[in-house]
Order: sequence, then structure tokens, then C-alpha cells
Amino acid sequence: MKRLAILALMIAIISLAMSYTSSNQIKELQSEQKQISDDLLKLKQEIAKTWQSAEQSGSAKPVWPKYYDATGVLKSMSENRIVVDEDEIPGFMKAMIMSYEVEKPEQLKGLKEGDKVKFKLKETENDLAVLEIQKQ
Repeated sequence: MKRLAILALMIAIISLAMSYTSSNQIKELQSEQKQISDDLLKLKQEIAKTWQSAEQSGSAKPVWPKYYDATGVLKSMSENRIVVDEDEIPGFMKAMIMSYEVEKPEQLKGLKEGDKVKFKLKETENDLAVLEIQKQ
């Protein structure tokens, strides 16, 4: 009986210690969460100030359209759209497979799947399109 009482007391002490530790960990996590929230708010405020300053100076207005020279392998074509396994465009886009609308679909005549092509991309505020394309 004495052993049972000692065992029960030990279980109670361990349980109390665990709840105390969990309580402290929760308090620490809540404190860290508050600090992160405060830091995030400060960061948002700084970004807003930077954008506001840039808008006032006029430097935040992007110039459209932008043009990029690209190369790749033609994967598929439709009347006015291509899918191309595109090489990297340094400073703009990593190598990847992309689908583009072709502004002048008549340029697709004579091209076929598997052709190595070079093309000029036109980037607008909302879109990327092929302005010129030819077999390489």
C-alpha cells in the first residue's frame, strides 16, 4: 500500500511538472508570436512608407512594354499559341516550359514541333506574348 501511495505521489509530481513546463512553453511561444507580429507590423509600415515615397518621386511607375530575346525548342503550336521549352532569359526568367500567345500567327508558318526557335517576348503589365518568332 505504501508503494502504491509513493507511486501515486510520483505520478502527481511528474504530471504537475509537465503541466508547469507546458505552461511555460506556451507563454514563451505566445511571447515569440507577439514579437513576430510586432516585427511584421513594423515591416509592413516600412514597406508602405517606401512605396509612398517611391510613388511621390515617380520612380514606382514601371515602363511598359518590356522586351526580351529568348530561345528554346518548340513543343507544340495552335493557330495563335505556342508551347516552348524555353532557355533561361538572364535577369528575367529561369529555363522552363511556357505557353505564349503569338501576336502575328502568320509567323508560325514553316515551323514545326521540335524546331529550335528564337523569339522576342513582349511583356506588358498583365501578359507575356511573342512579338516575333523564327527558326534558329
